[in-house]
This record gives sequence, structure tokens and C-alpha cells, in this order.
Amino acid sequence: MSPSQATVIAPATTANLGPGFDVFGLALKHPHDKITLATIPVGIEVEASGFSEQHLPPLPKRSTASMVAECITEEFNLKTGFKIEIDRGIMPGMGLGSSAATATAVAYGINRMFNLNLNNKELVRLAAKGETASAGYAHADNVAAAIYGGFIIVRSYNPLEIVSIKPPTDLEVCAAYPHVPTSARKTAIARSVVPKQVPMEKVVHNVGSASAMAAGFASRDIDLIGASMSDVVVEHERAALIPGYQKVKDAALKAGACGVAISGAGPAMIALINKRKTEASKVAEAMKGAFESTGFKASAFATSPGKGIHVSEM
Repeated sequence: MSPSQATVIAPATTANLGPGFDVFGLALKHPHDKITLATIPVGIEVEASGFSEQHLPPLPKRSTASMVAECITEEFNLKTGFKIEIDRGIMPGMGLGSSAATATAVAYGINRMFNLNLNNKELVRLAAKGETASAGYAHADNVAAAIYGGFIIVRSYNPLEIVSIKPPTDLEVCAAYPHVPTSARKTAIARSVVPKQVPMEKVVHNVGSASAMAAGFASRDIDLIGASMSDVVVEHERAALIPGYQKVKDAALKAGACGVAISGAGPAMIALINKRKTEASKVAEAMKGAFESTGFKASAFATSPGKGIHVSEM
């Protein structure tokens, strides 16, 4: 790989998994984005193409990619500009970590190109800054999952501490989303409905669910993980933003899913499956059908937990 260019693969991710708001993240094997960075004399140029190109929202003037590149360039006094080409395999604006994929790819690629020797936690810190472009807040759950792979827990933001756990081998993931237009500020809007004050009984419920989910990943108990996808703080408020939320959840559970939740800020929803008990493709089809019963077209896919960002072999 030339020091003047890097091409990396950044995975889709799902965050929260129910009770783990801004804390839990999971990398997916598919889909992924392919991002190529090349040095140019000055400035930051960003281009996007790929998945559903005709439906791609226009890149904002200050995008995730440019924010991360500018931050690293300034912090490490790099005397160069960058051209960033994003070949999207992850549909943007659906809650599947599209912005996180871009942010991590830029941080990871520049780190390799300039031999900055940044460790994973430092890459998370820098990539999280790019999430400000879409969410208005530097949250680390998606970017940490994209960098570490597998299941992650953001134990602390200040100081930043990440716990990484390898998911059970029989765990599969289904995701479905309606073909609805989303605003460039979609994540910020979804965050705006999060309650500012929460009754103690709801806090207790979510702490219990989140603790049990972490225990489920650690003990490789898929049924416990799924049963713990219960959030009474954030998801109820965000459900109103998703057409067919309850229908999709009910359809996935009826088809054999262990648990169902909104993926990140939505509108995508995810279901976790024990492949020894349930066929993931049937759950994905049930979720797609439930979304479409509300009058919208929809997409769905089945995948598994995946590894973190890595250099393209092409």
C-alpha cells in the first residue's frame, strides 16, 4: 500500500441494542463501505457513490469525513490535504452506522498512511469527533464497534474506556428498514426526543437489562442477550418516529427472534437470532413484510456479527 493512498473496509454497525444507549455497539459482517483516501496538496475533498446512489443524500459542507480528516491533520500537524472517496454499501440515514463507517475509515486510513501508531482507543476518540456532523454529539458506540469489531461496551466517556467481547458463534442478526426519506439531521432529531429526566424505576429496569445483556455476551447465552433487549427510556419515544415499529417487532418475535430493538437512531430495526433454533432469513422476511404492510417499500437482510475495520484486499 502506497503511503500516499489507503483503501479500507468499514463495517455497518448497530448501536444501543435496546437498553445500551450510547454504550452498546455491535459490528456486522455485512454490509460495509469501501473508503479510499489519497493525499492532495491542500484541502479536503469528499465524494460518495455506491449503494442506491440515486437515493444518496447530498454530502453536507462539513461532513463526517471532512471533520475527522481536519481534526487529525490539525492534531498531528500533517502538511497535506486529502481526497476521500466513499463507495457506500451501507444505506445512509437508516441507523446502521453509515457515518461511523466513514469516520472510522478516515481515522484508520490516515493512521496507516502516516504511521501515527494510534491504538484502537485513540482511533475511537478521533473517529467519534466525526459523529458530531450527523448527531451533534461525539458518541462512540458505533465507531468503537466499527474499530474493535464484535460487541463493545463504552464503559466510560471521560476517560474513554472500551470493553470488547467476542459474540457467540451462533448469533445472527437481521436488519430491516423502510424506504422513507430521512433528514441529514435525522440522528440529531432522534436524540432530541430522548427524555432529559427519567423516573428511578425506569433507570433500574434499564440497568438490569443492560447488565443482563453484557452477561449474556460474556457467557455466550443468546437467549439471555435477546431477552435483555428491553429499553423503557429511549425506545418508546423513538418508536413514534418509525412507521410500523410494533408490527415489525411482533413479526420478528413471532418468526423466532430472541429479541428486537431499534438500530441506533433508526428507522432500521434489528432482531437477534440463535441460528440453532431459527432461520434468520425467515425473520428478515417477516420484518420486511411488516414494514411493507404500513404502505412503505422496505429492505431487509440477515448477517452475523463481524470484524472491525481493515485494509481492503482488492
